[in-house]
Amino acid sequence: MSVDGLAVAVTVSVSGSDRSGNVVLLGAVPAARDAYGAICARLHNAGLRTVVIGTAGVPPDAVPAVLDAVGVRWAVLFGDRSGAELAWQLAATRFDRFTALVAVDRGHPRACGDDGAQGCGPVELDTTILVSTPAAAAAARASRRYVHGDFRQVDLLDRRRVTESAAQLAAEIVLRSADW
Repeated sequence: MSVDGLAVAVTVSVSGSDRSGNVVLLGAVPAARDAYGAICARLHNAGLRTVVIGTAGVPPDAVPAVLDAVGVRWAVLFGDRSGAELAWQLAATRFDRFTALVAVDRGHPRACGDDGAQGCGPVELDTTILVSTPAAAAAARASRRYVHGDFRQVDLLDRRRVTESAAQLAAEIVLRSADW
């Protein structure tokens, strides 16, 4: 794929019905696309189509280009840990493409004291942050001031691996998809 004239390698998996809402899943860099299979299966059962994008080395501008290529105009944005960093950037700059944000264990970059986050402005999307540690909970609370939409902070009940949290993560994504 080419973004701004540069070749970018992006791994993408699209599945589910194309007659309903869409969910873009930006996973943690070390996690394989298959790690989100249990979440995707639950989202498909809810009638949603999923677009899983590998985030290793993917610039933010590549995500809308991928969505154009697969025919997705609007989507709920889901980011897991390091994938959530990219999700926050997209939510702050591309509110014309996303209807809501669901982030796992990552608050808004400016709330987390990220020195490079000055370019990440407020998010004007309804946002849910799921947290599994006290540090993530504190970052989520600090993120509230950067969210200009409905804000929810939710404790993850069991967070050792994505597959163990699939039901709760999928439920939160479905709740946000129902908002629009």
